[in-house]
Amino acid sequence: MNKCYSIASVVLLALNFETAHAYGGDHSSGSSCKKPVFSQFQPAVNKYLQSFTEFSFIASENTIPTSIVVNVSFGEHKFHFTAKELVIKPLKNGHLAVKGKMERPLEHGFARVSMTAHSKPGCEHSEGYLVRIY
Repeated sequence: MNKCYSIASVVLLALNFETAHAYGGDHSSGSSCKKPVFSQFQPAVNKYLQSFTEFSFIASENTIPTSIVVNVSFGEHKFHFTAKELVIKPLKNGHLAVKGKMERPLEHGFARVSMTAHSKPGCEHSEGYLVRIY
């Protein structure tokens, strides 16, 4: 009877290992995803402004510059910026300074700034923040 429990335990452990391995439990193959990181948002998160005309942020060194996309939502109005419409400059530390400018100032309301980028195909990060305009 004890031998049956031992065999059953070994079989269950082997099945659990295979399941964990199938779901990415082993990252030694180098296929891990290190997503881009965004920081130093301007205007700052939840900042109160009289009008909103420009935005900027820093993207981490592993960000593919051509993959950067920014969306600004202001009520029913949506503004879409591709990498070609943004000013993207590499910094000495390898990070990217990203800047964009609205066609006209936004006034009275809330604007949501959302950015998305890839570090490699299939490895994407999206983030956003709110700006208050009075």
